[in-house]
Amino acid sequence: MPMYLVSMNLRRADPLLPVGQLTELVRGTILPSVEALTRLQAQSKVLSGGYPVGGRPVIVLLVDANTETELYEILEGLPLWEEVEVEAKRMWALDELDEVELEQDAETQ
Repeated sequence: MPMYLVSMNLRRADPLLPVGQLTELVRGTILPSVEALTRLQAQSKVLSGGYPVGGRPVIVLLVDANTETELYEILEGLPLWEEVEVEAKRMWALDELDEVELEQDAETQ
């Protein structure tokens, strides 16, 4: 099954946000989204995920989805969907590399 590498960058992660707004963001969107991602991981839709140490606040996921449409249906169901900028890239599994080479050869001919 296709896998996608997903980066979700928080838009409102300004360290100067008032405490009330920051608390609302964490309680209202981030924590419920982490709970939803944990459920998706139990269903084997999210294969792995986490937060890189340092730098801009971002959630990085490896998602198992048949199509890009299915991927975005999963992501749009997260409470923090409206608060993030998403970058998603199709990943090839190591055992699929022969297929990638064949497709690239066919495209160049």
